[in-house]
This record gives sequence, C-alpha cells and structure tokens, in this order.
Amino acid sequence: MRYMDRQRRWSVLRGAFVIAVVMGLTLFGIWSAYLQPVSGQAQEVALPDPDAVVQIESLDGIGSDNPYSTHTIGTIILPDALQVTKSFTPDSAYANDLVTFAITLRNISTATFGITVTDQLVPELTIACGNEHVEPEGVSPVCDAQQNVITYTAPITAQIGVTLTFQARLGSTLLSGRRIPNTVWAYYGDHSTSDTVTLTVAGPTYVYLPLVMRRWPPIPYPPAISITTPDLGGNYTVSWTYGAYPAITTPTSYVLYESLDASFSTSTPYTSSSSTYAYNFTNKPNGLYYYRVRGFNAYGPGEWSQTVTASVSRIYHDEFSDPASGWHTGEDQRYNFWDPNWPGWETVSYINYQDGHYRFYIPFTRHAGGDVDTWWVWPAVSAPLPEAMKPIPDNYCIEARARFVSHTGSGVIWWAHWGIVFAGNEGFDNIYTFQINDNRNRSVIQYPYYAYPGNNNIRYRTVYQDYQTNVEHRLIDWENDGYQFYNINSNPAYNVIKVVVRDGRVDGYVNGVWMVRYDFGPGLPHDKIGLIAGNWEVTPQELLVDYFRYDPACSEAQQ
Repeated sequence: MRYMDRQRRWSVLRGAFVIAVVMGLTLFGIWSAYLQPVSGQAQEVALPDPDAVVQIESLDGIGSDNPYSTHTIGTIILPDALQVTKSFTPDSAYANDLVTFAITLRNISTATFGITVTDQLVPELTIACGNEHVEPEGVSPVCDAQQNVITYTAPITAQIGVTLTFQARLGSTLLSGRRIPNTVWAYYGDHSTSDTVTLTVAGPTYVYLPLVMRRWPPIPYPPAISITTPDLGGNYTVSWTYGAYPAITTPTSYVLYESLDASFSTSTPYTSSSSTYAYNFTNKPNGLYYYRVRGFNAYGPGEWSQTVTASVSRIYHDEFSDPASGWHTGEDQRYNFWDPNWPGWETVSYINYQDGHYRFYIPFTRHAGGDVDTWWVWPAVSAPLPEAMKPIPDNYCIEARARFVSHTGSGVIWWAHWGIVFAGNEGFDNIYTFQINDNRNRSVIQYPYYAYPGNNNIRYRTVYQDYQTNVEHRLIDWENDGYQFYNINSNPAYNVIKVVVRDGRVDGYVNGVWMVRYDFGPGLPHDKIGLIAGNWEVTPQELLVDYFRYDPACSEAQQ
C-alpha cells in the first residue's frame, strides 16, 4: 500500500514536470524567435504575432486515453510591439509662443491591435484646441481644453505608422531658460510605452522697449521730403521734415543727394546741419533732377526718404492764347512832321492779342486813302520776361513765327518787315534786330537811338543826343539788286525766324536755313529782347505773330 502511494505521487510529479518542460520549451521557442538579432527593415524580419493567440499546451488528460490533448489558456501581447516618439517645433520658442507637438506611433508587429494615446500637458503649456490632426486621416483625437489633455483611441494596423499633431501655447510669464518636460503615454493590451520631450524657453523673457529692440542700431528714420515747382529762372527749394520719432534716432545732420538718373548711380551731396531742413537751388540749367535725403546720427546713416523730382525748363514760350500774358497792347501815336498840312498827333499803330496771335497793324496812309500819315513806322516791343530769367546770358536762342496779312486794294506790301530784337538795353532805346521783309529779303539792323513807335519823319526828324532818332544802321543790308531768298515765304505764309547768340556772335536763320552771321563782340546789351514790325512806305500792314520762344540754354548756343 505504501509502495502504491509512492508510485502515484511519482507519477503526478512526473506529469507536472512534463507540463513545465512543454510550456517552457514553447515559450522559449516563441521568445527565442522574437528576440533574434535583426538587421535592415523591420518588416523584413519574420516576427511572431504579439497580438495572436498563443496556445499553451497542458497535459490535462492525465489517465485518459489521449494524454497529449491541448487547449488555449490565454492571449499574450508582446510589450515591444508599439513604438512611440514625441517631438516639437520650433526648436527655439519664446514665452507666449505657439508650439506644435508631433506624436508618432508605429506598430512593428504583423497584427492589428487597439491603442489609446494620452498626452496630459503640464501647467506651463495650454492646449490650443482646433489644431489637432491625424495622418493618415481616421479617428479624430479628442482635445479637452478644460483638462488640458489630448487623447486618441483607435486600432493601429500592422506595420503602419500614425502621426498625431496638436498645438499648445507657452505661458506668457515664463522666464528664459526654463525647462519644461512633457510626456505622452500609449496603452495597448496590458502594456504601455511613453516618450518625454523637454523644451527650453528662449529669451529675452520681457521686451520693455519693443520698438527700440526691433531697431538696432537706432539710426534715423526716413525724412518726409517735398519740392517747389521750378520757376523760369531755374530756382526752386527742396525741403524735408523729421517726424515725431524717438529722440535716440534724431539726426545730427542731413545729406541731400541730387542726381540726373533715378537710380542715383552718380549723385551730388549737399550737407546741412540738424536744424536746417531745406536747400535752395538757383539758376539751375534745363533738365530733370532727382532728389532724396537721409539723416545721420552717432549710429550711422539713416533710411532714405522717397525720391522727388524737379523738371527745370528755363524756356520762355508764349503762344499768345492768354491776352494777359504781359505784352504791350494799345493804340500808339506819333506827331506828324511829314505833312505840314496835317500837323498833330496821330494813331499810327494798333497792337493787340487776336485769335491766338500777337497782332501788329499799321493803318492806311493818308496818301493812299487813309486818315493818318503812317509812312516809316516800326514799333518795337520788349518781351515780358519774368524777373527770374534776367539778365539775358551771353549764350541763348530766340525764335518766333509770324505771317503777313494781305489787304485788298492796298497794293504790294513788300516794304513790310518784321523780326526779332535779340539785344536791347534797359531803356530799350538801343536795340539790335534780325529782320525779313515780304520781298524775301533779310537784314541785321541796329537802332542806336530808338524812340517808340519808330517815328522816322524824313522831313522833320527829331534829334536825340545829337543823333537822329530811329535811323537804321544796317549792319547787314537788304539786297538792293532785286535778289530774293526763296527759303523766305511771301504772305500769307508763315516764316520762322531764329537767332542764335554766342558770346556776341549772332547767327540768323529763316525757316531752318542759315542766313547771316555778325560778330558784335562783348558789346551787346543783355537787358531786354522782343519783337519789331513795321513798314517803309506802302500801307496798310498787318502781322500776326504765332509764338515767341526764348531759350537761355539751347544746345546751338552752347557749342
């Protein structure tokens, strides 16, 4: 009996030992296969399925006919089946900055299983709900702003990765250098895994003077620049102001730059003190000028102002469309010395603006059926130049365009003449002219003692300083042999007369054709210029001047 009990106990122990050996070998086989060294891609390794049902065989049929029958006793999920990593951007975050977190999960097994991800933020971080996202898209994460936590529950496919992103804001009062750790947990089966990141608050923590901190060094701000319209004398002013900027940026000086091109490839600087905000330009030649200004202080040159331009056109041009442009108008009288039967003052010329022209009109002479004695009348009028264009320089050009008007029954008008007064003194009683007549001829004439309106009474001439007034000094005479210059048009066609003066040398042109040259030397007066028109014998005469142009910087005179 005792022997039988001993045998029974030995059989039980032997069965238990067999079960233990079987289970040990089974588990060791599984773990050995799973823990073998791996190289290359994870999916290339033949791993066991950690989520699969592991059948553990037991000898539960002891004493039965089949002592090796088996059954399943549980499910095992291996602890390393899920990988989790956490990261954030930007690398350098300041207090109150928004930070983006990324949680990457990867199922490295060959089976799908469920996971739950929880990221409970620390108090230094405040979750910003509404920015959470899962890639690839699927189940949405749950953002709880009240609990300051984000959770994500979903199955994860075998050999697949999932990335969850969300945002949180750093506290506004965090000091620079503060280290803030935060951990994400992932749960699956009976296992969990986590990853912790630590971000450091960048500095500075507080910006007491944000405007100054963003502008270092504190060089001057751009001034506001403006410019006046240049007058006919080439005079104008460039001015600027400096706004209500911080005192530390105030300029100690300014430099105004002038250039002839918008890119300022070459420029001329004009320096002024901190209390001077303008620069006056005078007598500038014709041209387009560009200007910009900037301030300087101890920190260096400041920002440029915007660019302004000055278009200088020192050209006097009158098309006589404005009756108030300043030329002489009215009825001009002289005393009749010619015919003793008709002594007294008579109106011998009418000058006015008419239909966009400046008009000279000499009426019928009495001997041709008129009412007055109008032989030998040549009114000369000075141009109303602005004061800014005075005095007349040594080099300049004058041009005018005009035509004679024929009057029925008046006979020929070839005695009629007109031209440009290219030099005159202040009293306009010593004048120099270049003229043409309707007989297609030209002449350069000086009137050293001119008396308006050109009264030359042959019988009774007036005397002025022992010289006869209004007597012509023909420096280049009219042609006396009947020769005509066919570039000069007869009435009613227009003619363009141009005079170019260079240091006392005068060239005369008609309709673009050079006609005469006379060198006066340095003795020409430089006070006034103008027009002259008149006749010798036959009247009436009517002249319509289309325009008058004076250019003190013309290219022809500068050559």
